[in-house]
Amino acid sequence: MMDIAFKKKAEEFVSCLPYKQTPYRNRNWGHPWHSLCSYHGKLKPAIAHWLISEFTSEGDVVLDPLCGVGTIPFEACLQGRVGIGNDLSELAYVVTKAKVEKPNYSGVEDVICQLDDYIKNNKGSKSITEYENFGFNGKLPQYFEHETYKEILCARDFFLNRFSSISPEEAMAFSALLHVLHGNRPYALSRHSHPLTPYAPTGEFEYKSVIEKVVQKVNASYAKLEQSQITRGRAVYGDYKDLAAKNIKADFIICSPPFADSIRFYMQNWMRLWLCGWEPEDYKKADEKFIDKLQEKNFDLYYSFFEMCADVLNDNGKVILHLGKTKTTDMGAELSKRAGSWFDLVYLAGEDVRTIEKHGIKDKGVTVEHQYLFLQKKMRWD
Repeated sequence: MMDIAFKKKAEEFVSCLPYKQTPYRNRNWGHPWHSLCSYHGKLKPAIAHWLISEFTSEGDVVLDPLCGVGTIPFEACLQGRVGIGNDLSELAYVVTKAKVEKPNYSGVEDVICQLDDYIKNNKGSKSITEYENFGFNGKLPQYFEHETYKEILCARDFFLNRFSSISPEEAMAFSALLHVLHGNRPYALSRHSHPLTPYAPTGEFEYKSVIEKVVQKVNASYAKLEQSQITRGRAVYGDYKDLAAKNIKADFIICSPPFADSIRFYMQNWMRLWLCGWEPEDYKKADEKFIDKLQEKNFDLYYSFFEMCADVLNDNGKVILHLGKTKTTDMGAELSKRAGSWFDLVYLAGEDVRTIEKHGIKDKGVTVEHQYLFLQKKMRWD
């Protein structure tokens, strides 16, 4: 039987879109850790905030199986829910872990001290010719002054040696490094580029200390922070198909999959993914791995997605998806068709975004509507 109250809330949410009101409409609204690391394609924190506050209750387990840098699970933790974020991207996993698993500040300081020692002991063995032929908007070594580049190579080794069992504190220090890796302001280690996509660098080659920049970012992140008010969540690394086997259970799934005809996130984030361990050959195989490219053929991969959702959701569990409709692809309608074996369609509606102001990198404007798809898990009569 359909949850009438859930349907009514869905209709009211789409009719008023509370995240468009002041102060939530402000570009920089939200907890400062939402900006822990720049990331192209990140969901607006205000949307996550209102979806969680309107549809879930304190203590609920909220899962995002395609979490990106953890906007939804972190917002859940901020509101007294248990946020769980899963992603197949190493970059997304690290940043999500730093946000939701409550890293201790003194522990982060200890990690930075260990990183400092590692750089001092290993910097002399590094060469500026490493990865000299690799890069997309420019060759990697050309983004950095030589000594800075050697320190980055050392820091990459340091964190990759710990990745398989990375702690929240290590993830926080690593996230700080990922953020300062490139940009167009003094905090960045690179020459003048862009904080989201590393465009070809310009300007002088100036030495910048990795440790100094990481410390500055960490200190800024912890300034005026009250962690006791944040619920501890969990970050999971891997394919969403494996979540049930990992004994993940949830009350709600709230997720914003890559939009129809979206950019390839791994290309926009290529340098940060390199820092997370990607090698040049990994970029050639990425189209076979990530949803944003796979769904260009068709949306049949979502059959396995919805099967997973049904497996991990508790009885009467709900799914809310934030989707992108283009002039040629109605993503909400396509996913609704593929959810039917496991879920009842409660409501589907959207927001016209063709006139919304764009910030930062030029937007090609293929998305014409942000859609909200509300689903309820079918009752099983075993």
